[in-house]
Amino acid sequence: MRKLQLLLFILIVSSIAPKTVFAQEDYWQNQHIFGINKLPARATSYSFTSSESALKESREASRMRSLNGDWYFHFAEKPSEKPEDFHQPDFNFKSWKTIEVPSSWEMKGYGTPIYTNSTYPFSPNPPYIDRDNPVGSYVREFEVPAAWSDQEIILHFGGVSSAMYVWVNGEFVGYSQDSRLPAEFNITSHVSPGKNTVAVQVFRWSDGSYLEDQDHWRMSGIHREVMLLAQPKVAINDFFVRTKLSEPYTDALLMIRPEISIAEDLNAQDYTVAAQLYDANDEPVLAKQLSLGVNKITNEYYPQRENVYFGLLETELKNITTWNDENPYLYTLVLTLTDKDGNTVEARSTRVGFRDVRFADSGAMLINGVPVKIKGVNRHDHSHTGGKTMTREEMKKDIFLLKQHNFNSIRTSHYPNDPYIYDLCDQYGLYVMDEANIESHGVRGELANDPTWNASMMDRVIRMVERDKNHTSIISWSFGNESGCGPNFAAMSGYVKDFDPSRFIHYEGAQGDPNHPLYVKTGSKEHREVFRKSYANPTDPPYVDVLSRMYPSLEQLEAMATSPHISRPILMCEYAHAMGNSLGNLQEYWDLVYKYDNLIGGYIWDMIDQGIERTAPNGKKYYAYGGDYGDKPNDGNFSINGVFASDKSLKPQSFESKYVFQPVAFEAVDLERGTIAIRNRFGFTNLSQYRITWELVASGKTVKSGEINELNIAPGDKKEVALGYKNVKMDADKDYWVQLKMYSTKTEDWAASGYLLAEEQLMIQNADNTLKQPKAKLPELTNAGSSIQISGADFTATFDKETGALTSLNFDNQEVITRPLLPNLWRVPTDNDSLGWHTQKELKIWKEAANSMQLKDITTTTAGNAQVVSVQRNVPNAASITEKYTVYGDGTIDVDFAIEVAESAPELVRVGMQTGINRKYKDIKYYGNGPHENYIDRQRSAFKGIYAMPTDELTSSYVRPQEVGNRTGTEWLSLTGPKAPTLNIATERELAFAVWPFTQENLQQADFTWQLTDADDYTLNIDLVQAGVGGNDSWSIKARPIDAYRLLDKSYSYSFRISFE
Repeated sequence: MRKLQLLLFILIVSSIAPKTVFAQEDYWQNQHIFGINKLPARATSYSFTSSESALKESREASRMRSLNGDWYFHFAEKPSEKPEDFHQPDFNFKSWKTIEVPSSWEMKGYGTPIYTNSTYPFSPNPPYIDRDNPVGSYVREFEVPAAWSDQEIILHFGGVSSAMYVWVNGEFVGYSQDSRLPAEFNITSHVSPGKNTVAVQVFRWSDGSYLEDQDHWRMSGIHREVMLLAQPKVAINDFFVRTKLSEPYTDALLMIRPEISIAEDLNAQDYTVAAQLYDANDEPVLAKQLSLGVNKITNEYYPQRENVYFGLLETELKNITTWNDENPYLYTLVLTLTDKDGNTVEARSTRVGFRDVRFADSGAMLINGVPVKIKGVNRHDHSHTGGKTMTREEMKKDIFLLKQHNFNSIRTSHYPNDPYIYDLCDQYGLYVMDEANIESHGVRGELANDPTWNASMMDRVIRMVERDKNHTSIISWSFGNESGCGPNFAAMSGYVKDFDPSRFIHYEGAQGDPNHPLYVKTGSKEHREVFRKSYANPTDPPYVDVLSRMYPSLEQLEAMATSPHISRPILMCEYAHAMGNSLGNLQEYWDLVYKYDNLIGGYIWDMIDQGIERTAPNGKKYYAYGGDYGDKPNDGNFSINGVFASDKSLKPQSFESKYVFQPVAFEAVDLERGTIAIRNRFGFTNLSQYRITWELVASGKTVKSGEINELNIAPGDKKEVALGYKNVKMDADKDYWVQLKMYSTKTEDWAASGYLLAEEQLMIQNADNTLKQPKAKLPELTNAGSSIQISGADFTATFDKETGALTSLNFDNQEVITRPLLPNLWRVPTDNDSLGWHTQKELKIWKEAANSMQLKDITTTTAGNAQVVSVQRNVPNAASITEKYTVYGDGTIDVDFAIEVAESAPELVRVGMQTGINRKYKDIKYYGNGPHENYIDRQRSAFKGIYAMPTDELTSSYVRPQEVGNRTGTEWLSLTGPKAPTLNIATERELAFAVWPFTQENLQQADFTWQLTDADDYTLNIDLVQAGVGGNDSWSIKARPIDAYRLLDKSYSYSFRISFE
C-alpha cells in the first residue's frame, strides 16, 4: 500500500519538478507540486537503542535532537525582497535578528495576523496568489552527534505554514506544502561531522492555501517543532497496528504490519523483527514474543488478485482490558530489530488500546459493543499569546479542560493536530475525529471536482492517515470541511476505507444522492423547501458512513432521525454556535440525541475563543479579534465562539455544557418521602466508583444531608434510591429542594479525588414569597414645580413630573439611586441578536423606546399608610406602560410594572427597568439562580441558592461587549458597602437582575473590553424576563431563541420592592 502511494508521488513530482532551485515562484503556485524529496508519511515513533528504553517511551532518550529554540530570521514583505543566497555557506546571517522556533511570526512582530472565516486573503484564482506574499528566511546551526556517524539522519518539521524550501549546508534538500502535517527529509548525504547549517525559506501563501481556507487566524512560519531524527541503516521505518475484537469483547487479535528501510549493501536475511506487548504495569503479555525475518517483510509477494494479508505479525489474546473514554487502558507494543547475532539494532514503541467502533442496526454508535454518544467539541490550535503555536502545557490544559467538563470527543477542526494531542487523547480517554487539512470554502466545491487537484488533496488525507493510524483514540477519519462534494472526495474514501476499515468515514460536504428517485435539483426552489424541512436530499452519497450536518434546527434534526430514507447514523459535526453570549437550548438538542439511537451526538462550535491578547492604549489587557490588526479581509469577532475563554478560563457556557453532558441523571420519584431515581449514563463504569451526596435545602439553608450508600448502578441502568429523610414537615413560606452532587473518588492527572462531576437540583416546593406591608407612618408628599417629593424620617424620594421617573432616592443621608428608574425594553445585542436575529432592525422600535417613550400621565394618591405615584406612558404605535410606586414612611417602595404590547408591534426582547445606584455598594448577596451568569435558555447549570460575591464579580464582559451578567430566578438581592445603607430588592415572584460597573450606553458603543469604563455609579437592571440567548447558529434566523424562550405574549407585569436596613 505504501509502495503505491510513494510510486504515485514519484511519478507526479519527477515528471514536473524542476531539477534546480531556481524559479521558486513556480513551486508555490502550482497545485501539482506539493512536495519535493519529502519522505513518505509514517506513524509517529522514535528510534531507541534498546527495547528497555523504548518501553519507557521517553523520546529524549531516543535518537532525537530538538532544533527548537532561537533561529536567525529575516522577514520580507514580498518575494522580490527575500534574500536569494542566504542558504549559501558564506552568507553572513548572524547579523539578522533571531526568532523563536516554533512560533507564528505574526506573534513575534512580523507581518499581520489575519482572521477570516471563509474569504480567502487573496483573490480566488487557483492556484495563483495575487497579493504580496511575505517570506520568512530562517537559519540555524547544529551539530550531528558523533554516535550518529553510521545512521540515517532525518530532518523533521512538525508544521510549517504555508510552503517551505529547505537547504542543508548550502545544498537544496526539498520543498513542502501542507501546514499541519510533518515534512521529513533524509539529509544524511548533506551533513558532515561538526557544525552544520540548515536554512529554510517560508512563503506565507501558496497554492496549498486554497486548501487551507479554515475559519481561524491565518498565521505563518515554522509553527510546530523541528527535530533531527536518526535511525540505523536498517530500521523499523514504520508500522501499522490493528486490533480486531470479537464479542463479548474480552478477546482480540493483535495484528502488526512493520515496514523496514534497509540500505542496498545490507542483507535483509541477517535481521529479525520481534514484537512484545506490555500491560499498563510494563509486564510482558506474550509468553513468547512474535518474530519475523526482515526478508519476509521486504520481499513480500503481492498477489495478482485479492491483496496481501495484513498481519505480518499477529497473535490472539485472551482476557484483554479494552480501551474506552472512561477507562483508557493502554498497552505498550515494543518492536525490536536485531541482527543475526541477536544484537539490538533498533527498538520502537507505541501505545496500543483494544477498541472497536461500529454501528448497530438502529444507527447507534457502539464502542466495544456498548452504545456511546459523542459529546464533542471542535478544537482549533489556539494560544492567546502564541497564536497557532501551542506549548505542550497548553495542549495538555485543553485535554484536561475537556475531561473536567464531561466532553468525551474532539474533532480536529479542520486539520490534523500536533501528535501530542493524540497521545493525550489516547492516555486520558477522548474519542477523536481526525480531520484532514482541506477546506476550499472560498471556492466551495470547485476543487473537489477538478482532477488537477486530486493528487494534492489525496496526499493530505493519505499522509494524515499514515501519521495517525496507530492512535486508539481516533474513531473516524474526516476528509476536511466545507469544500463541496465531488469525485476527489469519493476517491479519498475508496483509498482510506481499504487502507483502514476499522474507523468510520466522515465528510459533511458529501450530501445529496443524485441516484435516489426522490432527489431534487440542487439550487432549485423545491430543493430549498425540501432541505428546509428534512435537511437531506433525501440521503447522502454512499462513500460516507454517517450523515453529517452543521447547525440543524431541532425540527430538522428530528426530521432526519425519523426519515425513512436515512439508514445511516446522523452526526452534528458542528452545532450550538457558542459565539459571544450564546449556547442557549443545548439541553433541548440532547433531549433529542438521547431519544433517538441514530442521533449519535455532535461537536459544539467551538472549544476556545480565538482571541489574541494585546495591550490597549490605556494599558488594559484585552483580546483582539479580526480587524484589530488592520487585517484585510477580516470577519471581525466571528472567531470568538468558544465554550472556554481565550486563556482557557471558564465561561458561563463551560458550566452549561458540563451539566448537559454529565454522566448521571437524577430524577424525582417521591421527593417528599425522599425517593429519587438515578440513571447511569456511563457506558462502561458502575456508579459504585463515585460518591454521591444529597442535601435537603429550605430556601438556601441545609436542613438535612447525607451520602448515598451502596451505589451499585451498572452502566446504562436506572435505579430508585432512598435518601435519608422521610415526611419532612415543610413550612409553607419556604422553598424546598434536594441538591445532589457526584464526586470522583480517584485522583486523575486532570482532577484530584473529590472533583465535582455532576450536580442536580430537584425542587420539592416552590413557595410563594409574600411581602408584608410595612407598618410605618404615612410619609409626607410635596407636589411642587417639576417634581414630586416624598419623604420620611430617614429618606427622600423624588419623582420628575416631566419623565415620570424616580430620579433620586436618598436614605440616611446617602444617595442610593443615582440615575432615573425607567422602563428598559432593550438589550445590547448579543452576537446572535445582531448577526442572525437582526434585532437592531427587526426590533428597532424597542431599541428606540428609551427616547421615543412618552409620558401620558403622572398622579398621586394616598392609600392607607402609603403615598402612591401612578405613571402612565406609551411607546408610540407599540405599547402602553403602567407603573405604580407605593411609598411607605420607612423608605420602602413597592414598584408595580405592566406593559401591553400592540398587536402590530414585534415581540419584546426584554421586560424590565433600569437605574443607577451608588458606587459604594461593593458587595452583593442574592437568592436566585447562580452563581454564574444565566438566561432562560441557558440556566440548567445555574442552581437556586444564596450567593454572595463582590459586586464587580457579577459581570465579566464578553470579548466583544454585549448583553451580560444576567441572573434569573431571583427572589431577593441585597447590596452592601462601607458607610452605605443596605439596599434590598425583593419580589413575590421571581425576577432577573444584573449589576454592571459600566452604563448600557457604554456597553452598546464598545467594540473591545478595554473601551468599557467604570461609571460613577453601578447600573442596576431589575427585569421580569429577557428573551433567551439562542445560538443554534449566529448568522441566520436560527440564531434567534427557539419559540419556548421568546417573549411572544402581548401582556407582561411584575412587581418588586425596594427597602433598606
